[in-house]
Amino acid sequence: MERERVTAAVRGAVQELGYAFHTGSEVWAVAQTMRLPAVWLAAPVLKRTAGRRERRDTYGVRLRFMAAAMAEEAAAEGVWAALERDASALCDALRAEAWVRSVRGLKAVPEAKPLTPRGEAVVTAEFEVEVFYCN
Repeated sequence: MERERVTAAVRGAVQELGYAFHTGSEVWAVAQTMRLPAVWLAAPVLKRTAGRRERRDTYGVRLRFMAAAMAEEAAAEGVWAALERDASALCDALRAEAWVRSVRGLKAVPEAKPLTPRGEAVVTAEFEVEVFYCN
């Protein structure tokens, strides 16, 4: 399934950027995030399909980029900026895949509260990936 292909591509790209990769329900983020920096991927959501023989599927992707941060907001600003750059780099890496038609609509939002008791900086990134293939 193409959802698994998108997940594998995201995994490879974030590991290339130096992040630990996790996927699944965010309920488990606290228990399973053992080292930082890390990326938590919610299951990609099939939003649209088009075409008969040459299929185009559009998946919604939602990730949480997490990195260690200082308690002061000024220090967190620098970490948030770095996480936003990495979210953009991830989109660039996905665009380079031959089976990806487009990656669009990147929205990266710094979160006020950490996901785990470690007090990490978190940026939530959302975008759409359109893939194509032949049936």
